This record gives sequence, C-alpha cells and structure tokens, in this order.
Amino acid sequence: MKKRCAFALWTMCGMLVAAVAVEAGDGQAEAKFTVQKGLVFAGEDQKLTLDLYRPQNPSGPLPCVIVIQGGGFRAQDGQRFRPYAERLAKNGFAAALISYRGRPDHEYLDTLADVRSAVRFIRTHSEEYGLDPDHIGAMGRSAGATLAVLLAVGDDVEGLKLPDGVAKESSRIQAAAGIAGVYDFVARFTDEDQLALQPNAEKKRRTNGQWIGAAFSPTDAHWLQASAINHVNPADPPVLLLHSRNDRTVPWLQSRDMHARLKQAGIAAEIEISNDGGHRGPATAEKRIIAFFKKTLTKKAAAPAR
Repeated sequence: MKKRCAFALWTMCGMLVAAVAVEAGDGQAEAKFTVQKGLVFAGEDQKLTLDLYRPQNPSGPLPCVIVIQGGGFRAQDGQRFRPYAERLAKNGFAAALISYRGRPDHEYLDTLADVRSAVRFIRTHSEEYGLDPDHIGAMGRSAGATLAVLLAVGDDVEGLKLPDGVAKESSRIQAAAGIAGVYDFVARFTDEDQLALQPNAEKKRRTNGQWIGAAFSPTDAHWLQASAINHVNPADPPVLLLHSRNDRTVPWLQSRDMHARLKQAGIAAEIEISNDGGHRGPATAEKRIIAFFKKTLTKKAAAPAR
C-alpha cells in the first residue's frame, strides 16, 4: 500500500509548530502528530529546550513520555531520537524530546537536574499543552537509559541544583524504560564478568569519571550516588529494562542486576535480554516500550506525583 506524507509548518507565539500526517493510499489517515519545537524548559544563560510531539485531535489529556537521547554522557540536543518521539505520538502519547547538559563542561548532578527540570516543566504546563500531569514517563538508551531510570528511582539524590527559571512542581514520574543503560557504575568497573564484556573498560572508566566528577573509587560517594541501583525503594514506579547479550559498550549484566534489585524491592519491573542487537538493544525494543507505557501510563498511576 502506497503512503504519502503531508507536512505543514506555521508559527505560534514565536514557536515553530509542525503538523505531520501520514496517509494510506486510500486517503485514510494512518497516523498524525504535531510538533512544537524549541520550548524552553530551563536556563537563562544556557537555555535548555524540548520539542513536544503530540497526536492530532486527542480526546483528552495525554500521558507524556520524556525521551532522553544517549551519547556517552555528553551534552545532547535530542534530535537523533526523533523516531522514538514520532512513534510515541503515533501511538497516542505526547513525547518531550529534551536537550541536556553533560560532559566535559557539566557533571552528573547538572544533567540529572536538567532531566528533572523537563518533568517539572511538563507538569507545570500540562493544562496548556493538553497533558496529564499524573501520567508522565521517561525512556532512553545508553546514557539516556541511565537518566530515565534515575528519574524513576533517584528521589533521594542529594546536591541537585536546578537551573534558573525552573518550575517548582514535582519531578516524580510514573514509569521508566531503559535500553542498554548503566545502573551500577561501581560494578561496571569492579565485577570481573562485566569487565570481560567491555574491551575499552579503562577508557569508559575515565569518561564516566569525567561526568561523575571524581576519580574512580568503589567507595566514592559520587560514584555510588550516580548509580540507580543504590536508590531503589518500594515506592518506585514500574521499570522496563532492555539489553542485548552482545553489547560491548555496556554489559547486559547491568540490566540483569538492576532488574533483580527492583524485583527484590517489590517493584513492577520487566526485562528483556536478547542475544543480538549490540548496544542498540533488542529489535523488539520499540514495540516493548510502547506496550509498556500503554500499560503503565494509560491507567491509574503506579506512583502518584508528589
């Protein structure tokens, strides 16, 4: 069946708004979404922005997923993850494709403050953009997965300093999905099985240390605090973890161990480990994530905003 794509641009209050319609050959709409680009959610000297993807003509307030691009904990603009945002919008979700600060100029507390600021912005402006403030999730791959899961379990992270101009609403989310994330930075560089799966472990230890802001030590407070596995508690929301056994960037054992910790705490955690896929994760990742968020964000929130 042939498809054609209609695309329109216009401006609204100084923001770029795009409407995209994908139609089947018989003229029936297969999927439609709109995009509001460049919404400033934090910062004055260094503005942080997000692009908000939404289905056209929703029937009510939309659950929203924060989409967090990975990239070795370097600063990101999020644009490589547009396909995830588009797919979420086509499946009835709003998706906030965010930018954030990172190494070499900023450390993990800054990055985590940025992603929390994005959640606060979405919750504060939920009525304006037609969003459901009680059904907010986060997803990401690699470093983005680390940040998404830290959003879910890291309420007790200390030392966060929010950027200027950030709303004061809760940054609590109701579900998180992570593909090939690091959840235990100490085990990554001390566990022999994990070291055997990382050909460039020494280089990764240096770059992770640059982001964490301290030389590696298994007892260092910052290395421990940056590890989501150390923050799990029974009040945390559902988490989906996806990984591939042949990932040579982040060992799949990271997801296995994080899943075990979540289950031990009684969290509604799910996991899929594929044999191939490398650092991109299982081929089924996108479908699993959509199904997971439909289950966790389109019913009563597992962890109410607070």
